[in-house]
Amino acid sequence: MNKILRKNIVAIILPITLLGMPSCAVIGGADSEGRTQHVDGVMWNNKKSIDFKEVLKQEVASDKTRLVFIRKNDNHSEQTSTNISINNRFQVSLHANNYTVVDSCVGINQLSAQATGFKNNNLLADKQDYQLQGGQTYFFYVEMDGTGESTLTQITPDSASPLLANKSYQSHQISRVVPNCPAPVAAMPTVTPSLTVEKETPVLTEKVTIDLEVLFETDKAVVRPEYYAKVAELAEFMTQYPNTVVTIEGHTDSRGKDSYNQALSQRRVNAVKEVLISQFGVAEDRLTAIGYGESQPRASNDTVEGRQLNRRVIAVVEENLAKS
Repeated sequence: MNKILRKNIVAIILPITLLGMPSCAVIGGADSEGRTQHVDGVMWNNKKSIDFKEVLKQEVASDKTRLVFIRKNDNHSEQTSTNISINNRFQVSLHANNYTVVDSCVGINQLSAQATGFKNNNLLADKQDYQLQGGQTYFFYVEMDGTGESTLTQITPDSASPLLANKSYQSHQISRVVPNCPAPVAAMPTVTPSLTVEKETPVLTEKVTIDLEVLFETDKAVVRPEYYAKVAELAEFMTQYPNTVVTIEGHTDSRGKDSYNQALSQRRVNAVKEVLISQFGVAEDRLTAIGYGESQPRASNDTVEGRQLNRRVIAVVEENLAKS
């Protein structure tokens, strides 16, 4: 059953934070108020009485963003608890009349909400992209009907305040969450040169080809946050060899028209180039982006596996001869 995930884009500039406790709720037996859960003889407190006003007084770190998910009191069964995922990673199974908080990374975040009862483990079901800023808190209202159809709507802080007033904070007994954000690029150690010895700049003697392993969704040219770590490896290599330049090459499979595939591959390499500049500080004049479309396959387009190999982005790194 498909559900409609609507996004109401509202700019929220609110330099506040919440207690980030991303984790996973395992569905089991519960007491009459839903505060105690148990599975195979193991019991835990599923809810906590936390004053959301006190929570909101905390400050959000500038390199983080925080998301508050609020579920209405719809009194549906636990099989319609809402599985919330961010960037293809499970965060929380949110029950009725609860709210919870998730820390995430700055930039594009992909949000999805789906009923537990569907049992398809599709963490990208009907996902929507949100551009989130550092040091901010964003609020999302979750509505679920008895059939499992859900709506996830971004709301303003003023709208969220009365909705939070009568909600319990939902805690989780087993953490399954790994960091959403890309690993930071390792900083090169600072070396103070001797007064008599000049530090020698490393020279890349041969061209190096790096497969960035960045995968794109069908017909899209957005670098998803889970692939930032791959782009970070290229940025770090360029830091190690500061006189190098890079050509980012994009390729597609043969489905679609030649002209369309060439344009799509160009949009995708432009997106990778923009991530290198905006997220990792690489100088624009060191980067060239070229889309080749379907013209340079490295495998047969007659199989699914071959087409996957042909949909690729590679980086060719070489010494800048103009500076030699």
